[in-house]
Amino acid sequence: MSVYSSLKLGQVKEEIIMNAKKFWLSLGTIPILVGNAVAASINPATATPANIACKTDNNTPRAIATFSEQGTSKEIAILSFPAQYFSSQAAIEHCQKTAATLQALYSKKSGAKYLTAEKLNARTVVCAVERRGMGCDRDSATVLFAIDTKADPSQALYDMLGDEFKQAHPPSPRTVSRIYSNIQPSWWPW
Repeated sequence: MSVYSSLKLGQVKEEIIMNAKKFWLSLGTIPILVGNAVAASINPATATPANIACKTDNNTPRAIATFSEQGTSKEIAILSFPAQYFSSQAAIEHCQKTAATLQALYSKKSGAKYLTAEKLNARTVVCAVERRGMGCDRDSATVLFAIDTKADPSQALYDMLGDEFKQAHPPSPRTVSRIYSNIQPSWWPW
């Protein structure tokens, strides 16, 4: 082998080693760069936590979540308190108490993730629970309000839920023993 080809082979070998080092270095830095770009795009200043309040601007009081993102504000009804389940005064009281309780649950990021309803002591009770399968009688459940009428718990909760929180189909007594509605859907910006 000539000296020239031996020198050329050495340069090629060095280039391969250099390119391999660059390759491995880029594999280590790309995730960092992408992670930083994603973190920069998710600016906590652009999305604010929801403000939960009771709105009585129509005949049916509603617990409304209002949140702002990049200068736009959006309202979403979580629960309504219709006349078929409450007197007008009870509807307003339950709405205000529920809004304050949900605001506290959202603010402290409690373990409560679902709304559910069940019969307790001959009354339909609506509560927030940590996971599916739990009932309102658990110590960790947060009772929001009770309905004095002889309402089916699942049907009453379904009737009261805002459209964004309802399941695709109403509950059926033959197939559903209790419904659970996520109180912070994955599509919310916070």
